[in-house]
Amino acid sequence: MPEYEYGQKEPMENEAMVRTLDAQARAIWPQEKKFLKRIFTRPGLEALDVGCGTGEISSRIAREFSTKHVTGIDLAESHIRLAKKRFDGIAGVSFQQADATTMPFEDDTFDIALCRHMLQAIPKPLAVIKEMIRVIKPGGWLYSLAEDYGMLFFHPTKYDMDEFFGEYGGKAAAKAGSDLRHGRKMPSVLASLKCVDVEVNYLCIDTLRVDRNLLADIFVHWRDGFEEWISTNSGKSLEEVRNRFDDMIDCTRGKDSYAVWLIPSISARVTAEAKHATSRG
Repeated sequence: MPEYEYGQKEPMENEAMVRTLDAQARAIWPQEKKFLKRIFTRPGLEALDVGCGTGEISSRIAREFSTKHVTGIDLAESHIRLAKKRFDGIAGVSFQQADATTMPFEDDTFDIALCRHMLQAIPKPLAVIKEMIRVIKPGGWLYSLAEDYGMLFFHPTKYDMDEFFGEYGGKAAAKAGSDLRHGRKMPSVLASLKCVDVEVNYLCIDTLRVDRNLLADIFVHWRDGFEEWISTNSGKSLEEVRNRFDDMIDCTRGKDSYAVWLIPSISARVTAEAKHATSRG
């Protein structure tokens, strides 16, 4: 199988990702849940969490929005095992291992399908989006946190962080067949697939709104999980990669510095026309 078929599978399944997902949930959820209220308009909805990781957000959605059921799927068997261990006892939440490009569900199964922190990391994001549209009922909602690594800013730093995410992370991702700037493309992609009511909001995860040590912890976990992979796939030395991650972390922790991670929160309604368009390939 070609290397690009795997995307960022290796670092996404690194044990540091467990810590990443936990810290990201704590930092992001307080802002995100108000935008999710737009699509969770009533109790009793069937929801699908694509790329659910360790299940933290699946469980929060079930509690916050009184869903009928939340099904979480993830390709990583280790994540699914942990999700089941942590949350399988909660009524209305279940997890299973599955490939998001070929989901094991019938057409028109769910009212809502969510995909968070994943589309920028895989080689076939369009295939996942089309599968989400397939399993959503006409009139239902598609939601994503589609990351874009051109939307992180730090000051002051020793190194150019734009260069880091472009020439280091960006090159590594491109070699693996993934796109670190996928977030900015999502509104156009959804419109081309005939989805309607597209809305984009930006979660501002910064040192003014989020505890700076929590935000720095996210970047520590990124470093631990991604530094070797970035080095290997970008041609940069491990020391170079680590120095830039440490620069980012030091900036975030500094009391007089500023760091921000902008995350596009994107929702769209799935129409019968969208389902017809995607069913034709």
